[in-house]
Amino acid sequence: MRRTARSLAIGLVGMLALTAPARASLAQAASNQTGFQFLDRLVILIVKAAAPGGKGGDIGPNIVTLAREMNSAREAKFVDDLFAVRYSRLLSAVRQAVLMDPEVLYWPMYRYTMMDFVEERTGKTPEWKDVLFIVNDHGGAGVGLGFLADAIMSEVVSLHIYLETMDKRPDILKTYLDKGMKATGAGK
Repeated sequence: MRRTARSLAIGLVGMLALTAPARASLAQAASNQTGFQFLDRLVILIVKAAAPGGKGGDIGPNIVTLAREMNSAREAKFVDDLFAVRYSRLLSAVRQAVLMDPEVLYWPMYRYTMMDFVEERTGKTPEWKDVLFIVNDHGGAGVGLGFLADAIMSEVVSLHIYLETMDKRPDILKTYLDKGMKATGAGK
């Protein structure tokens, strides 16, 4: 009797182990779909704001709505934490770029973060003269969106690739770990 119960338990564990990747794959597919939808909605907002006659400052409330929905999706596990953090940072960059700041009150608090964001996403450090022109002559006023466009779209593409490759990441990690083990002689 004990042996039958033990065999049954082992069988159940085996079945769970075999079906876990399929369940994870389904959850991941839903997560990816939600992530892609968030990226699509953001790009549509940006394009509308940058279009002739578009008003960059008008997308502020929509950005806040996306941020709230992202937080809800994260809590409900519709998107993973890494995507949510990077997407939230992207929303922050867009919002700061379109924020009306004629008195230039906000700029001292976020200028270096924005410069770092541009450099990280484009590989180029922005020229101070360009940054000062945008801030001093325009107070932000939506001109910052054009200044940050390359960096913002680079992050959108990066997040898209992140979503597309989520299911490949464990295999990629295993490959690197195997190479590391072989290099140390432990993988023999």
